[in-house]
Formats: sequence, C-alpha cells, structure tokens
Amino acid sequence: MYLQNKINRSIISDIIILLFTGIVLATYQYEKNLSPEFFLFFIQIVLLWFILKIIYRFFPKCKMLVLAALLIWGAVEAIWGLGQLYDYFPSRHSLFKTTGSFYNPGPYGGFIALMFPLVLHYWLTYRYKNKYIGYLFLLVGTICLIVFPATLSRTAWIAAMAGCLFVLLSDKRFIARLRLLWKRHKGKCIIAITILTLFLGVIIFSIYHLKKDSADGRLFMWKITALSIQESPVKGPGIGGFPAAYAKAQMEYFKNGNGSDTEKLVAGSPEYAFNEYLQIFLEQGLLGFILFLILSYLIIKSGIQNKLIGAAGSFVTLSVFAFASYPYQLWQFPVVWVLLGTACTGETDSNNRIYRHGWKKIVVFILLLGALCSVSVITASRQKIFYQAKKEWKKLQPFYAMKAYENMANNYEQLYPVLNYEPKFVFECGIILNAIGQREDADSIFNRGLEKSCDPMFYNVKGRNYQEMGEYSKAEDCYINSIWLLPERIYPYYLLTKLYADSLNYQPEKMQRSAFAVLEKEPKVHSMAIREMRDEVKKILKEKEAMNEQ
Repeated sequence: MYLQNKINRSIISDIIILLFTGIVLATYQYEKNLSPEFFLFFIQIVLLWFILKIIYRFFPKCKMLVLAALLIWGAVEAIWGLGQLYDYFPSRHSLFKTTGSFYNPGPYGGFIALMFPLVLHYWLTYRYKNKYIGYLFLLVGTICLIVFPATLSRTAWIAAMAGCLFVLLSDKRFIARLRLLWKRHKGKCIIAITILTLFLGVIIFSIYHLKKDSADGRLFMWKITALSIQESPVKGPGIGGFPAAYAKAQMEYFKNGNGSDTEKLVAGSPEYAFNEYLQIFLEQGLLGFILFLILSYLIIKSGIQNKLIGAAGSFVTLSVFAFASYPYQLWQFPVVWVLLGTACTGETDSNNRIYRHGWKKIVVFILLLGALCSVSVITASRQKIFYQAKKEWKKLQPFYAMKAYENMANNYEQLYPVLNYEPKFVFECGIILNAIGQREDADSIFNRGLEKSCDPMFYNVKGRNYQEMGEYSKAEDCYINSIWLLPERIYPYYLLTKLYADSLNYQPEKMQRSAFAVLEKEPKVHSMAIREMRDEVKKILKEKEAMNEQ
C-alpha cells in the first residue's frame, strides 16, 4: 500500500507538470512570439523532467549520482567565486567582484545557498557512519560558507537559513535533543527563544536597511505586479508578457495620482517581477499559479517521505529564494529545479532494476526515452539559430557604437526576424532605421520594443521619431507616457521642452512648465548628461526670450 502511494504521488506530479505545460502552451502569444528562446527552453526543461523520471524508474540509484553532480557543481561555483574574491579569476560583471559563472552576485548567492541544505543533511547522515565522507561534505560546506557573505544577497541568506532549518527539523536526532532540552530546561529555553527572536528581528531589520532603496523597489514591483494581475487574473499574457503588462499597470498607477514620493523615486522598468510566484500568476493566470504551488508542495512532501531530506531542503531554499529574486529566468535554476524535483518524486525502490521488468517494458522504455531525447535535440537545434544570430549581432555592435548606421542597416534587418525578442537589439535596430530616414519602419520597430520591454526609452525614441515626421501630438503622447511610467526621470521633460520649442509646434506655456521640471527636479543620480540637458534647456529659454523681445 505504501509503495502504491509513492507511485501515485510520482504520477500525480507528472500529471501536474503536463497540465502546467498545457497552460503555458495555451497562453503563449504565438503571433507575437515574445520569448521564443525561453519558450523552447521551457519545453526542454519539461523533457528533462520526464527523461529523468523514466531513468529513475529503471535505475533508482542514478538520482544519488545526480545529487552528487549537483554538489560538485556547487563546489566548483564556490571555488570560482573564491578565486574572483582574491583576484585569481576575472569577474563576469564590471561592477561586482564575486559573481561565479553568473553575471550578478544576487543569483550567484542564490545558487550557493542551494548547497547548504544538501551539505548539512549528508554531513548529519555520514558523520556517524563514515566520518571521512562526513568531513568531505563539511569541506564543501565550508568553501561555500567562506564565499557566501561576499555575494551580499539578502534573499539568498534568508533562503539558506530556511532550507537548513527544514533539514534540522526533519532530523530525528536533532528533534529528540530539542525535546530533551525543553523538558530539562524549560525556563532557560523560553529565555533563549525570546533572545533568539529579538536577535532575528534585529538581523531582519539590518538586512532591510543594508539596501533599503533596493528593498523598497522590490516591494513596489510586487505591488504593481499584483495590480497588473487584477487586469486579467484568469488568463495571463503568457511567457514574455510580463514587461508590457507591468508597464501598463505602472503607468495607470501614477496617472491616477496614487504614487508616493518614495514610490516615484524607487520605481523602475524591471525585466522580471523579482517574485517568481507573482510572475507565474501574471503570465500563466490563476490556474497555472495554483498548479505550480501544488507541484512545489508535492515535491517537498515526496522528498520527506522518500527520505531525501537534503534534496527537499535545497528545494525549499530555491522556493524561498524565488520569493524575492528571478531564479527561473536563468537557465541554471530551472535545471536545478528539475534535478531536485525529479529526485524527490522519482522512483526510490533500489530493487526495481531494469532486468526485473519484462522485455516489452524495456522496449517501451527505450523508445520513449529515444523520442524524448529526439525532441530535445530538435528544440536545441532551433535554439542554435538564436545563438548564431546573437554572435552576428555582437560583431555588429562596435559599428553601431561608431554610428556607422548606413553600413549596418541591411545586416540588422536580416537579423530582425530572429532577434526581435531582444529589447536591446530592437532598440538598436529602430535607432538605425530612424537615422537613415526610414521613420515609418522605425515606428513599427519601436512598437515591437514596447511589447517586449517596459523601458521608457522606447517611448522617448518613438516620440522623437514622430517629432521628426511632423506628428507632434503623437510625439507629445509618447513623452507623456514616458513620464507616467517613470515620473522622476528628467529626460522626457527635456524632450518635451524641445518639442514645445519647435517653431512648427511652439507652445510657450507648456515649454516653460517642462523646462522648469528639467531645471528643478532632483535627479536620482547626478551626471554629465543631466548638466548638458539643463544647459541646453537654459539656452533654448534664452533664445525664445530674445525672440519674444524682438
């Protein structure tokens, strides 16, 4: 009966994966094709889930090899980060010293955090059975612990503590000692718990104030994402639909006069929600969100019941990290999600070897595995097209920086059908077409950019394009939309000043108001560009004043 329940849990998790995949396929906007590369990657992730589940069905012990490989991966990342910390290896980002193989210390910290529950569980398991193996896990944990604080990832710290606490509370020896301690020293335990609670409160307060603006910014992002979900809670816009939906909600929020000074200051144009659950809710709708939560619960529960506490603890860490970061937008974390998920829900009967099955089952196993691998290869070959296009684009970027627009226009237009999901490429392509006088085509490109990004610069360049076409009212609408999206940005006010100062669209009162905003608004960061804009606005005002005196 117990074995039957384990099999049922495994099948249920597979069914939920299929249902969630069905929702992703149903909600994806194929006509817009907003994220083709990530869409193909999602299909590969689903295929990887079933490939591993089939392998575990016939070779249950393989999951231990997978978890060992995951620990080795984590150790390599930790050593890589240590090398960067002590200047032996170069960083992947010019502004941050310790990033591992990632481009940002935040995700890197999240990845290192995943190792602690696994290491802790196997150290607790082997320290009595085989102390040398226990020391090996302790060594891996120590290396990770040395580099972990350098990531300055508050979310990763909290996630690591949650995963390790899960492992400790699942350890029978640890629980037995806690109960014994409570019986013998109840009064001292209450005092210790009180002190610990206060200490944790101080830590949380300190973590919040470590990067207060960043924390406020994430809270605001979650608020706007929640407002965006309210627009269409049942059916989301699908993979890649977050930026446009977020931009619309943020513009409406500020347009209705709801934003406080702090919210206006911390508002941004994020690529992700920095909360994977909210982003899944927004993009896949209510049903997709519920299915994902159920699946996460089943994975953790199966990990406990299958006595894979370390894997379940790491999955808890990943799930907590996903509350305030964007791990599922990077290829490493979905892969780890599948490795941990399949390990927790996969076959655990070590006696269930392949030779115990009939030849018909073995043939089905081989055919099904071959079919899944073939589909995976097909999707990988399709992804190769995007990879090659990006290589070509990278070769063109130095010429774009030199503004050799005439020479590059054809190259960009040839790459556009493949790379029109990359906001930066779309932006560059639109700028090139505008520069060579193809303004109607540029306008179409900028519209595509607004579907793929919530960056107000697309409104700014679209407005400039309209202004050059003589469509001043449309240009004004674009600049105003840019202001509603990010009210504290000075650049759209500068563009409005130039628009109202145009001799064919001269509007002195509006020009004065927008010029005042340029001159008086406090920028988030003082820069040479701000000074240049203010100097030019002063020059425009003087010229108009001199003309009026004449």
